[in-house]
Amino acid sequence: MPMNTPPPIISQNQPPPLIPATPPASSFARQAALFSFLAPFISFGIGIFSAQVVQGNRISMIVLGGTSTLLIFAGFFCGIVALIGTKKHGKKGIFGRAIAGICINGIIILLMLISIPSFIKAAQRAKEMQQQRTEQQQTRP
Repeated sequence: MPMNTPPPIISQNQPPPLIPATPPASSFARQAALFSFLAPFISFGIGIFSAQVVQGNRISMIVLGGTSTLLIFAGFFCGIVALIGTKKHGKKGIFGRAIAGICINGIIILLMLISIPSFIKAAQRAKEMQQQRTEQQQTRP
């Protein structure tokens, strides 16, 4: 160090420089956004890999369908919660996943709601066919 430069002055009255606050990497909003994005894929994966196992067993099929539906609805609501959490935790890593999760889950929910009347009509037709079969079996000697 050359002789003509003075040493740096460290003042004890000065606070240390502030480090910008970053949201925690595992905040609830981030986890909710990630779950919202992954929920439909997990639901479809469960349905695809479990379909042959539960085929023919009505109770298992109802449980599998209910689980998949619950995952879709939970993903939709977690996406909304994650969007609300962007005010507190910032948009980075939350906003895009939450929007994608809401859109994907919302489209699936919309398709489910649209298909309900078709399922009701199919169930009515199946009941009518079952009644016709029982009537035919009763009339045979």
